[in-house]
This record gives sequence, structure tokens and C-alpha cells, in this order.
Amino acid sequence: MRDGFSARGQDAPGQAHLYLREEQLRQGYEALLRAGRALARLCDETLGEQNLGAAHHRCLFLIASHPAITMSGLLRALHISKQSLNRVLQDLTERGLIERRSKPSDRRLKLLYLTEAGQALEGKLFALQRERLTQAYLASGGPAVEGFRRVLAQLDGEAKGG
Repeated sequence: MRDGFSARGQDAPGQAHLYLREEQLRQGYEALLRAGRALARLCDETLGEQNLGAAHHRCLFLIASHPAITMSGLLRALHISKQSLNRVLQDLTERGLIERRSKPSDRRLKLLYLTEAGQALEGKLFALQRERLTQAYLASGGPAVEGFRRVLAQLDGEAKGG
């Protein structure tokens, strides 16, 4: 047993679901908000130098992580309006950071890719965040990271209706 929990992840006697109390849930959600903002803040200066914002950053990250993603795929991932996404993608295209290519098997579908300039910028942005993530993961240890990933997957599954 460690930190009030047994090795199997079950509650220790007398510790029945203390992490499910409203105060704990609120603190957990607030911590998620603060952590997300702290990671985003690491990129604010670089984005500001380019006159780009958080929406641009999210698109660059997702296109880098999922080359050939469609606009529909981005819409599902970002949960924003088509109009908002169009504005951001148009701006990124005009700046030479992304390109749209027709899918060979269905020319109507446009696949999104980072250009070399887009790869360089996204790589610079992610390098800033990678360092913080790596430090946090190393400080927390493998079991904590795996538990964190399971919690995030459950939250994401609920958001997707799964």
C-alpha cells in the first residue's frame, strides 16, 4: 500500500473514494485548466512574434500529429465552428505554414499538411512544451503517468460519447 491506495489501485480501508468528493473533483478540474494554460503560456511569446494565437497553435499541432488530416477531422478534434476553422486555416495557408492537397482517390477531399516553415514553427513550439512535459513525467514516474493517461482517456471517451 502506498499513499492510501493498495497496489491494485483499490481504495485502502477507511479511504473510500475520497478522490470523488466534490472538492477533490473541483481541484482536479482546476489543476487541468492551470496545467493546460501553463503549457500554452510557454508558447505565447513565440506565437506573438508571428501574430498567431492559440487557435493557430492547436491547428499546427494537430496537423503535425496527424498529417493528411481533413478539415472534418480537425473540426471533430477542436470542436469549433467551420467558419472559425476556415479563418485560421486560411491565415495559416496565406502565411505558408500549411498546404491543402486533394486526396488522390477523392479530389473533393482536401488533406492538410504542414509546409517546411510550418514544421519548423510547430517543432519550435512543441520543443518548448516537450521539455515541461518530460520534466513532469520524469518527476511523477511511470505508474503516475500511466494513471494520468487512463484518466485523460476516460475523460476524452466521455466527451466523444464513448
